Parts: sequence; C-alpha cells; structure tokens
Amino acid sequence: MLLVLFVLCCTFNMEFVRAQDGNTVSIEVDLAKEKGSMKPVWAWWGYDEPNYTYMKDGKKLLTEISNLSKGPVYVRAHSLLVTDEGPRAALKWGSSNAYTEDKKGNPIYDWTIIDKIFDTYIERGMKPMAQIGFMPKALSTKPEPYRHHWKPGAEYNDIYTGWSYPPKSYKKWAELVYQWVLHSVERYGKEEVERWYWELWNEPNI
Repeated sequence: MLLVLFVLCCTFNMEFVRAQDGNTVSIEVDLAKEKGSMKPVWAWWGYDEPNYTYMKDGKKLLTEISNLSKGPVYVRAHSLLVTDEGPRAALKWGSSNAYTEDKKGNPIYDWTIIDKIFDTYIERGMKPMAQIGFMPKALSTKPEPYRHHWKPGAEYNDIYTGWSYPPKSYKKWAELVYQWVLHSVERYGKEEVERWYWELWNEPNI
C-alpha cells in the first residue's frame, strides 16, 4: 500500500515536471533489492471527534489500528479541552469539560473524559499526541456563540465559533496546561508521559 502511494506521488510529481518544461521522467522500482530498514512513520493517526474514542466502535477501530504497527502508534484527537458534555459528540465536534470556573472565576478541573480517552490509547499500547486545544468556554475571548453546528455543504468558516478564540487570561491558560500535564504524570507515570508528544494548538490560522 505504501509503495503504491509512493509511486503515485512520484507519478504526480513527474506530471508536474513534464507540464513545466516538457521533459519526460521514468522511475523503475526493483522490489527484490533491499536498501535498508523503513521507519514506520505512518504510525500516526488523528481525528476530529474525541468522544468516539471510548465508545464500542471507537475502541474496536483503535485496536485494529494499533495492531497494524510493531512500534508505538501515536494518536491525536481534536477538542480535548473544549467545554461541553462529552457524550454530545457530533461531526467535527467533541468535548471534555476539563476546564470550567466557579462564580468567582476560580478554575475547576475535571479530567474524567480526557482520562477515558487516554486510557483507551494506553490500554492498546498506543501513545497520545496530546493536542493542547481548543479553548474552554470560560477562557475564550469570544465565548458566544461557542459551539458550532456545522454539516457538509455549509459554509466552512461557520465552524470558527468561541472554541477557536485565544484565552482571555494567558496565566489561567498556562496553569490549565500545567495542571493537565501534572495530572497525566500522576495517573500514567513520568516515564510514560515523557514518551508522548504535545501539540500546541492546531493550525495557526485558527
């Protein structure tokens, strides 16, 4: 499969070159000739809706994905810090309710849903690529409207509601990230967490 993709990519590239200067390029692949080991760089997966992770079909699919690779498989899901009741998943939407505030503006941390997501990975020998995002409602500089209700065919820019805005307090945002990492170390151990990757947000345009 990967070889086919490689050849297709080369073919597309050749077509581009030929269109630019009129030259013709040919590539021959000798499958009997060994050049060396191949690093499994394809063992990275991602998706939009984090709450499907710990559901029946989500667990089944992740088990199958984990079994595809001899090495650790890394998984990234969007919306890990989004405010909402997690089970209300939808297309390109998910949430954990990890961060809310009391009436005085004091942080309330709840790692229940994120733990369910990461437990699902760890139980299958997978590693999280923990995406630090998106913005909790209580921290968003534009909290309303917060949740989008995008569907295929709708204007895609409608998706950028309150979850996509910067924090109104970078101090509280930094503390949220610190508390998340601290909790992860306490739950899974320092050695385990040091093998994860942490992604700072996603895509600079949002």
